[in-house]
Amino acid sequence: MNRTVSFAAGLVLVWIVGYLLIAGRSLLIPVVIAIFIWHLLNTVNVSIRHTPGIGKQLPQWLSMILALFVMSILVKILIDIIANNVNEVMAASPRYQENLTTIFNRIDSYFHIKILANFDSFLKGMNVQNLIINIYGVFSAITGSAVLITLYVVFLFVEQHFFQQKMDALFPNKGHRELVNNIIIHIVNDTQTYLGIKTLLSLITATASWVIMKSVGLDFAEFWALLIFFLNYIPNIGAILATAFPTLLALIQFNTWLPFMIITSGIISIQFVVGNVIEPRFLSKSLNLSPLVILFALALWGSIWGVLGMFLSVPITVMMMIIFAHFEKTRPIAILLSQDGYIKNTYAKIPAQVVPVK
Repeated sequence: MNRTVSFAAGLVLVWIVGYLLIAGRSLLIPVVIAIFIWHLLNTVNVSIRHTPGIGKQLPQWLSMILALFVMSILVKILIDIIANNVNEVMAASPRYQENLTTIFNRIDSYFHIKILANFDSFLKGMNVQNLIINIYGVFSAITGSAVLITLYVVFLFVEQHFFQQKMDALFPNKGHRELVNNIIIHIVNDTQTYLGIKTLLSLITATASWVIMKSVGLDFAEFWALLIFFLNYIPNIGAILATAFPTLLALIQFNTWLPFMIITSGIISIQFVVGNVIEPRFLSKSLNLSPLVILFALALWGSIWGVLGMFLSVPITVMMMIIFAHFEKTRPIAILLSQDGYIKNTYAKIPAQVVPVK
């Protein structure tokens, strides 16, 4: 009976949390973005302090200023690319869609298979301009809340200095405090690992793709490289979309097949090497998340928070697995979330006489 009541209470709690996440998205999304930026700044700061030679010699305040400088440069590049390319892309999108219709007409007349007639409704529904506007809307929403997000980030850094004091006051029991600190340390380390490696690999992928697109002469190569950089944060589906956009444009823009083949083979090769050789070597072993769980988390958080939820699906799932792994009753859930069933022995750092919080 108690187990049935607990299960029912758990379902009700999940429903309430889900409802609050959806209903309060306008309030929560700026906070989540601010936490993401705050975490990314700390990740850059840690990377600077681990730089061989001068990293350990830099004072904390100077390394943080350098991290802010690096982030400011990246934001400036981001704003410049968006401002210089988005309007031109949207203005050129009707011409691209017209070229796509012409290509289908040629296929119809050559093979006599009436592709255009069969996909007429699809072509009408697939408005390239609307698709780009939707992507641009994500950046516009973030820009519109820039002041609020900046204030959140500033106050997060202020709170960061008093966080340990609050933990000491909130958990006077030494054992409970060590347990909570252990959970926080694991979350910070694993999410910083994910953000740091994923950002570096996305930058490498976007830069290599930009070199290929620019050498062929593809329109708006900088914009597509920026899109590839951000889409690579979205597991599985992101790489497909990052490849589809520039290759489709190459098919529409050029009158010959050679540029299309070069861009397609080049970007797919880069995505394959980074996604299947480099990334698993440095990332999968540290996160140890099941690919099926990642795909499910992608769909779940995408349905709750849209594109932003897709970006954050992996960090959120990592945090959940770490928290579940620290408690005996939820440890089986952490095992199910993992790829190989191996969970770090997180109890090893907890004193033997301390019983984990129920």
